[in-house]
Amino acid sequence: MHPEQQHPSHGGPSGDGSLAEVVDLHAEISRRLDDEEGSLVTEYGLLAVVAATVAGVIIQWASGGALVTLFNALLRQARELVGA
Repeated sequence: MHPEQQHPSHGGPSGDGSLAEVVDLHAEISRRLDDEEGSLVTEYGLLAVVAATVAGVIIQWASGGALVTLFNALLRQARELVGA
C-alpha cells in the first residue's frame, strides 16, 4: 500500500499488522460482501421478473389456440410423410 493511501490511525507505512489495520480490513471485507449480496438479490429478482414475463407470454400464446393449431400442423406433416 502506498503511503498516500495509509489511514492516519495506521501509524505510517510500517505495515506491522496493528489493530487499526485489522479493523479497517475487516470493515472493508464486510462492506464488499454486503455489496455482493445486494447484487445477487437484485440479479435473482430480475431473473424472476424475466421468467414470469416469458411464462406469461407463453400462456397467452397457448390460450389463443396456438397449441391446437401447432398440434394439427404436426399431425398433418406426419400424415404427409407416411402418405396417409
